[in-house]
Amino acid sequence: MSVKPITSHSQFISLMMEEGKTVIVDFVSERCPQCKAIAPTFHELASKFSSDKVEFYIIDAEKLDDVSFEVGGITSYPTFIAFKDGNKMEESTFGAVRERLQKFVEKHCLP
Repeated sequence: MSVKPITSHSQFISLMMEEGKTVIVDFVSERCPQCKAIAPTFHELASKFSSDKVEFYIIDAEKLDDVSFEVGGITSYPTFIAFKDGNKMEESTFGAVRERLQKFVEKHCLP
């Protein structure tokens, strides 16, 4: 599976309503060089860890500012948030550090 875009507030809400699922979301900005630098790693981890219980998404936080506001306000990019059963589990803003992203994803994807 791959990283899927979230393109509307209603799509985001629908994802949050799904039970038994972990959703990892990358909040980005088109103008963010770190977002572009870490994107291949995020896609690689999505390919490795996606399943019927774990899904990966990307949101342009500036275009969907209502979603950014709803999750507590995104103030730096990239911001990674893990949700489980619609609840925010963890938020991380570590920039384009591959090892930290991998640890973040593994923490929320491995049993």
